Amino acid sequence: MAVRHVLSIDGGGVRGIVAAIVLEALEAELRAVGKSCRIADCFDLIAGTSSGAIVAAGLVMPRPGEEDSASPAQIRRMFEADARRIFPRRWFCEIPILGRLPQLFGPFYNPRGLSDVLYENFGDMVMADARRNLMISAYSIDPRDIVLFRGGPSYEERDEANRFGMLSARDVLLGATAAPTFFPPHRIEQVDSDGCWTAIDGAVYINDPAMAALTEAIRLFPGDDFRVISLGAGRETRNYPFRESRNWGFSQWVSPISRFRTPLLSAISDGQARAVNRQLHYLLGGDYFRFDYMLTGGRGSDRIDDSTKGNIIRLTRGALEMVEANRDAIRQLAEELDPVA
Repeated sequence: MAVRHVLSIDGGGVRGIVAAIVLEALEAELRAVGKSCRIADCFDLIAGTSSGAIVAAGLVMPRPGEEDSASPAQIRRMFEADARRIFPRRWFCEIPILGRLPQLFGPFYNPRGLSDVLYENFGDMVMADARRNLMISAYSIDPRDIVLFRGGPSYEERDEANRFGMLSARDVLLGATAAPTFFPPHRIEQVDSDGCWTAIDGAVYINDPAMAALTEAIRLFPGDDFRVISLGAGRETRNYPFRESRNWGFSQWVSPISRFRTPLLSAISDGQARAVNRQLHYLLGGDYFRFDYMLTGGRGSDRIDDSTKGNIIRLTRGALEMVEANRDAIRQLAEELDPVA
């Protein structure tokens, strides 16, 4: 019975660089065991949410003017070079409370910077151009529905080819990364069809898409066995003591100007990831690999839009420390992974 390999990549804004660094290490380990394939070619399905969707698409979409998709190293460099264009730092951003006041009344960032970065990396590619099976999560607020945008070889003869195949990869990613209050929703329209979605960031319901990815892989490859490699983006560690939280109202739980940084949204994201982690450990046992680390000890900010050079350096340090702590698991995966036929 065939073993199908599934790669799942969490959302996390600028913290998406963490997944790129883990994949870079895994690809280097492939070389160390004598395999010359690209890491993306070893997976039967690659899924991503939010910035994880950018990493996932980067792995499987040909770069503009080239035949090959991006390597993990190229994706890492994209985060290093372009994080400030996606999340530009303005002088008033660091003023406590007041710096976030505009976010109460509209999107904090203009999506033009993100759109430009996506165009430079994906050009006019459409979902059908994916070299490997790809799944990107988003949520539609009009019409209301979850949306799993899909493309790649296994979808060529399926309904998804008609529904999603000709969608611009840039459009899909603009919708899948449209985090409420950070970016406006993005309208995605099918070519020559009435179908359309007003998309927002898939992290509102599935920041860790590993369980959805496994379910999709079972649908694509019924009867096979599965191994899931799940990449986090750094776990938030901030606790909210009872004495403080028992009297909170809207401004503390949800408002972006709160000094507590929207604990309700943080709890939803963290709870969903922990639930998926527990479920997949139970279902797959040793065939489930989770790579993540705690954002403590100066290893990165929990803010998804902290695009400062210092934070990128700290996230990189945290990711590299995690790689070394999990070197045996990474080497085991490199020995077991082979190109998909």
